[in-house]
Amino acid sequence: MIIKKLENKSFIVEISELVSDDPLNTNLLLKRINYNFDKKNYESALFDLKQCLSIDSLNPTFHFLSAKSYFEISKVDNSKVSYPQYAISSIQKSLEIDPDNTDFLLLFGELQLAFSRYEDAIDLFNKCLKLDYNIYRAHHLMGYSFKKLDKIENAINCFQNAININPSNSNSYLELALIFHSQNDTTAIEYYNTILTIDSNDIIVLYNLALFYQENEDYNNSLETYSKILKIDNFNANVHYNIGFIHMELKLYDIAVNNFADAIYSESSFYQAYYARGICFETLGNIAQAEVDYKRAIEINSTYIYAKEALDNLIKNNLKYK
Repeated sequence: MIIKKLENKSFIVEISELVSDDPLNTNLLLKRINYNFDKKNYESALFDLKQCLSIDSLNPTFHFLSAKSYFEISKVDNSKVSYPQYAISSIQKSLEIDPDNTDFLLLFGELQLAFSRYEDAIDLFNKCLKLDYNIYRAHHLMGYSFKKLDKIENAINCFQNAININPSNSNSYLELALIFHSQNDTTAIEYYNTILTIDSNDIIVLYNLALFYQENEDYNNSLETYSKILKIDNFNANVHYNIGFIHMELKLYDIAVNNFADAIYSESSFYQAYYARGICFETLGNIAQAEVDYKRAIEINSTYIYAKEALDNLIKNNLKYK
C-alpha cells in the first residue's frame, strides 16, 4: 500500500487512520512502532507489537522490538516488575529464530548485565564481536561487565578497544577516567581532558576532574576547574561547598564562610554546608553564629552526628554557656 501524504494531518494521525483501515498490515504497524520508538512511547509501541506477533509470531524483529520495549519501560517504571523477565523471554525467542543477529545478541547481553549476570553478558558480547568486531557498544558493555567483576585490566582493554572503534564517543573515556581516578593515577586527568575536547561543558567530567585535583591537594587547578563549572551552573551547591572546603584547608576561613553561604543559597537544605560554615565561624571567633549554624544543620538532619558533637563541644568550651 502506498502511503499518501494527507494535508494538515500529523504523521501519527495519518498512519493510525491507515492502520485502522488495514489492521493486519504489519508494515503499517511497524511504521507506527518506529514512530513511537523515536518518541520513546514504548507502551504504545508494545501495543502494536502484540498485534504484529499475533499476525506473525515467527518474525524475530517483532520479538526483538518487544524485548527492547519491555526493557526500556522497566528502566523508568519500577512497578513493571515482570517486564525485565518479559524482555528476556522475548529476546530469547528472537535468537531462537535468528541466532547470529548481532543486534539481538547485544540486547540479550545488556539484559544479562541488568540482571548482574556479568559472565553471561560477557559471553554474549564475545559472540557478538566474533560476528562483527567493530561494534563499539559490545566492547564498551563488556568492559563495564569486567569492571563489575573487578577484572580491571580486562575492563581497560575493552574500553580502549571501544575507543579505537569510536574515538568520538566519550562514554569509554569516562569509564577509563573513573578507573584511573579510583587508583589515584594521574592518567585519569588525561582521559578527563580528552572528554572535555569533545564537550568542554560536560559538568560531570569537570566536577570529577576538579575533585581529582582537590583530592591530590592541587588546589590551584581544582579551583580553576570548579570556576569553569560555575560559569555554566552558578547555583551548583556541591561546587560552592567544595570550594569552601579547599579554602578551609588553606585556612582562609573568612572566604570559606562566603563559599558555604553560596552553597546554602543554592540548596537551602544543605546541612553539611551549615556545619562547615559553623566550623569557620567558630574558628573566626563568632561563637553565636557558629551555634546558629550547628543547630540549623541538626534541624535539617537530626542524625548528623558531626554537628551534634560540634555543638556539644561549643557549649562546653565557651564560658558564656556556664
